[in-house]
Amino acid sequence: MFLGSSFASSKESLTSSFASASDVIDLTIANAVFDEIYSTVNLTPMTETDFKIPAVWGFDTRLHALFQDNLYGGNVSFTESIVESIRIKKKVKGDKKFKTIYEKSIHSNDDFKIELMDYYEPVGTVEYAYVPVISGGENSYITNRIESFFDSYFICEKDISYPMILDTGFEKKLTQKTSLIELLGREKPVILKGGRVRYYTGDVSCTFIELTKDGWQTHTSWDYRNGIYDFLTNGKPKILKDYLGNIYMVAVTSGDISEESDHYEHVITKFSVAECGSAYDPGDLYDNGFINADIDR
Repeated sequence: MFLGSSFASSKESLTSSFASASDVIDLTIANAVFDEIYSTVNLTPMTETDFKIPAVWGFDTRLHALFQDNLYGGNVSFTESIVESIRIKKKVKGDKKFKTIYEKSIHSNDDFKIELMDYYEPVGTVEYAYVPVISGGENSYITNRIESFFDSYFICEKDISYPMILDTGFEKKLTQKTSLIELLGREKPVILKGGRVRYYTGDVSCTFIELTKDGWQTHTSWDYRNGIYDFLTNGKPKILKDYLGNIYMVAVTSGDISEESDHYEHVITKFSVAECGSAYDPGDLYDNGFINADIDR
């Protein structure tokens, strides 16, 4: 009988100590020529005569480096052959689960590199997840949490965002449909709420001047402002967000975009907006062209 260190241990025990539970962070090899290194958490007993390093990564594989003109030790080549796509998901305050905001098909190793600018990120805690899709199902989530902070308004589309820093105002009101009915023999009226109508409208004002590393570009503000006017009148929905954490999906509804000025380089632009969808709903974001993935409608 062989007894380990957990019971009746002695110096003659076959196992004199527990296996270390510490994570292996670094691996150093030296003073030899190495053709291959394999690491696994599968502790099935093996002998030198019957063990062969598996050619395919399994769930127990942690490292398999072949040293074929590179120092890769991961499973990039393996995953490229079975991963159908990568999904980027996001979760903000109030969300119970992650919502897909981007999906990319995988055809080569380079496709795993994803650069995505999220202009719809609100103030507060935001979590992102990098999720491989294998055989139609989502695999393990790789997540990261950030703290988002900014101190101005922004108005955005999918690929562009304009800061609203100077003289910014958003006078909003919440609209709902109600009816007041006065009945004979009743002192107080009956209030009826009609349907589910509930949306914000408001008037926006801002002085649009470009801010660069060289400071405020007041002399070219007219050209910068004309570009924003093209943006505001292109007929596409916008995302409007503030430094308090509010975020709205809006459309520009004013027939005119007006200007007030006390100096030719200080022009306050005014226009009106109304909500046209939910900035938190993946279906509304997809239907209005803000995201490319219709997964979590």
